[in-house]
Amino acid sequence: MSDINVLPERIVGYRAYQDGGELLGVVDVELPKISLQGETIKGAGILGEMETPTIGYTKGLKLKINFRTTNSPMINLMECVGHNLEFREAVQKYDTSTGRRSYDQIRIVVRGFPSEMELEKLESNGANSSSIELNLVYLKYVFNDTTTLEIDKINYKYVVNGNDTLSKVRDILGLL
Repeated sequence: MSDINVLPERIVGYRAYQDGGELLGVVDVELPKISLQGETIKGAGILGEMETPTIGYTKGLKLKINFRTTNSPMINLMECVGHNLEFREAVQKYDTSTGRRSYDQIRIVVRGFPSEMELEKLESNGANSSSIELNLVYLKYVFNDTTTLEIDKINYKYVVNGNDTLSKVRDILGLL
């Protein structure tokens, strides 16, 4: 199937797991915004100023999980340890040249520590929303069994489309 003719249509379904198997429940997940950190440089040879990123450095990666009700898995996420979560989704796509539909498999693996919990508003006969926010130290995005993004803040890893941009830095620092 040629990618030029493929239209991603929708997430057909997804599941959220903790520690390799325990289902978190019915949740909505807000993945982190990834903002690179950098510095402004100026001087001879530059017209004015230029902001450049420091490879691999990101601002805080905040993940928010919204629960329909407060439950045990949510409360467990407040324990101040590194929590390993995995989100699996099936994305429906349509090939305009063949008229066929197929699916992409997406896995998002994260590790993070709790930073904030919001307990629900108590209301009869309704879904009450609660949420927890985690500060991530690790994020990996796997698209059809291929790692397309990996950020490991502790182990100096910043991989984009298979390009491990910090491998030389790890070598210099003796981390390999």
